[in-house]
Amino acid sequence: MTMTVVLGGLALLVPLLCGALWLRAGWGRGAPSGFWAMALGYGYILGVLAATVLLRLLDALTLPLNFAIPALLMAGTAMGSAWWAWRTARDSTGTGRIDDEAPPPWQRWLWIALLAWLTIRMITLALEVIWLPLFPWDAWSTWMVRPQAWLAARQLLAFQDARTWLNDASGQVYHIEAWRYPLTVSLIALWSALASGQWQENLVNLSWWVCGLALGLGFYGQARLWGAKPLQAMTFAWLLLTLPLLDVHMALAGYADLWLTAVFGLAAMAFMQWIRFRDRRQGVLALLLALFCPSIKQEGWVWVALFVPALLAAVLPKRYGLGLVGLLALLLCGGLILGLGGFDHASSGVSPTIADILQTLGISHFRLVYWDSGQPVIESLLILDNWHLLGYLILVALLGVGGLLARQATHAGGSEGQRRDLWTTTLFVLSLATAFFGLFFLTEAGRWAEDFTSINRIILHFVPALLFWTLTVFVAPRGLTRETRAD
Repeated sequence: MTMTVVLGGLALLVPLLCGALWLRAGWGRGAPSGFWAMALGYGYILGVLAATVLLRLLDALTLPLNFAIPALLMAGTAMGSAWWAWRTARDSTGTGRIDDEAPPPWQRWLWIALLAWLTIRMITLALEVIWLPLFPWDAWSTWMVRPQAWLAARQLLAFQDARTWLNDASGQVYHIEAWRYPLTVSLIALWSALASGQWQENLVNLSWWVCGLALGLGFYGQARLWGAKPLQAMTFAWLLLTLPLLDVHMALAGYADLWLTAVFGLAAMAFMQWIRFRDRRQGVLALLLALFCPSIKQEGWVWVALFVPALLAAVLPKRYGLGLVGLLALLLCGGLILGLGGFDHASSGVSPTIADILQTLGISHFRLVYWDSGQPVIESLLILDNWHLLGYLILVALLGVGGLLARQATHAGGSEGQRRDLWTTTLFVLSLATAFFGLFFLTEAGRWAEDFTSINRIILHFVPALLFWTLTVFVAPRGLTRETRAD
C-alpha cells in the first residue's frame, strides 16, 4: 500500500517539477517576483498535458502503455532544462528580478492569514477527494470508464457508436454514449493509474485537487508578474480558490470542466500579459494552452475562437479596426442566417469533409431560438451561492474600466498604448460575454439555464479569466502607478 501511494505521488510530482523546470529554462535570466508560483502552477498543467501526448505517442507506436517511458523522457528533458537554467543564471550579469519594497507589517500578517485560510481549505478538499468514492455522473459514464479499460488492456482501445460496437467481432471496440468526447481528461486519469499499476480511485482523483491548486498558484504568480503587491495577489487568489463551485469540482473529482477551466483560464491570463507587455514567453504559453482546449471538451474549439478578436485588435494597425468590425459583422450575420433557417449539415449540401469536422465539433444541427434566460442568469451570478459576490465584483470592474477609458480618452501622447491595451483586454472579456449570451439566450442551450445545470459549468470556464481581468482593472501594471495609468 505504501509503495502504491509513493508511485501515485510520482504521477503528480513528475509533471509538476518537470513543467516548472521547463518554464525556468525558457524564462531566461532571472526569476521575477512571483515567477516560481506561476512556474509551479503552469508547470503542472503543461507537464500533465505533455504526459498525455506521450501516452498517445506510445499507443501510436504500438508500445504497451506504461508510466516509466514517458516519466523518464520528461525527467531527462527536465534535467537538461535545469542545466540550461543554471548555466544562464551563472552567465547572467544581473539578477533580473523585479522586487518590491517591503510591505508594512499589517499587510504581511494579513497575507499570512489568507495563506493559512487557503491552506486549511485545500487540506479539507484533499481529504474530501481521498475519502469520497467516484461520484459525479459524467465520471461514471464517460471520463473514468475509458481509462479503466485502457489500463487493463495497456492500449487505447477504441470507443465507438453503438452500431459499430454491436457489429464488432474482435472484442477490441467499446461503447459509451459520449464516445465522441475528447480523450485528454481520461488520459490524465490513466496517467495516475499507470503510475501505481492499478485503479485506485482516491489516487486518480487527487489529480483534480492538484489541478485546482495549480490554477491558484498560476493565478497568484501571474498577478505578481502583472505588478500586484503580495497582498493584492493573495487576495485575488483567495477570491478564486474559495469560490464554492470551483471547490466542488475539486472535491467531486471526475468532471472535465475543472481541467478546461484551468487550461483556458491560465491561457487567458498569459494572453492578457502578452497584450500588455508583449512578452513572447507569455504569448507562447497562451498559444500552447489555448490549443489544448479542444482536446479537453468539444466546446474548447469555440473557446479558442474567443481569443481571435482581441488577438487581431492587438496585432493589426488601428486603421484596420473598421475592417475587423465589418468582418465580424459578416460572420455574425452568416451565423444568424444559418441559425434562423435551422442549419443541418446532413441536408445542407456541405462536403463530407466539412460535415465530419462539424460532427467532431458537435455541430450537427443548430437553430436560433430566443430564450428568456435573464432570470436564471441573474440568479446564478448575483443571488445563488455558487459564486459568492463575484458577479457584483465584475459589475464594479466594468464601471471601473469605463472610468479608466474615459479618463484616458481625455489625454493624448503616451497614454495611447495604455488605452489600446485596456481596450483589447476588455474586448477579450466582451467576447466571453457575447459567447455566453449567444449560447444561453439564442440557442436551445437556454434550457440549461432554466434548470440551472450546465450554465454554471460554462461560467466556471470563464471565471479565472474574468477575475484576472478584474485585477488588471484595479491594479496598475508594473512600471505604472494608478495615477500615471490615466495620464
